[in-house]
Amino acid sequence: MKQPTYDESQDVKWDDGTYGTSEEHVRKAELPDEMMAQFDKAASMTLISIRLQDELITDLKEVAALHGIGYQPMVRQLLKRFVVAEKKVLAARNEAMQIKVDPQQQCDEKLKTAVA
Repeated sequence: MKQPTYDESQDVKWDDGTYGTSEEHVRKAELPDEMMAQFDKAASMTLISIRLQDELITDLKEVAALHGIGYQPMVRQLLKRFVVAEKKVLAARNEAMQIKVDPQQQCDEKLKTAVA
C-alpha cells in the first residue's frame, strides 16, 4: 500500500476556500443513527488557539501523514492519551499521599466504622 504524502500546498487551498466550498459537490449524507450520535458528540468540541513552534507543527504533520490521519485529530489523540495517563499517575500519587500523610487517622476512621 502506498504511503500518503504530505502536500503543504493543499493546506493553503483548504484555508483559502479553493477546496471545500463548491456547492456542486454538496449532498446530504444518509448515516445510521448511531453514527449521527457520534457526530453530535464530536460536534461539542471547543475551538482553541495554541501557539507552537513551526518545527513542531511540521513534525506533527509528518508523523500524522505517516499514520494516515490529519495532524489535528492526532494531536487530540495525543492530548487524550496524556490526560488519561496523567490522571492515573495523580490518582496513584494521591492514594500514596493519603497513606503517607496520616496512617493513624486512617486507622482511627476504620475503627470508628467497625464500631458503628
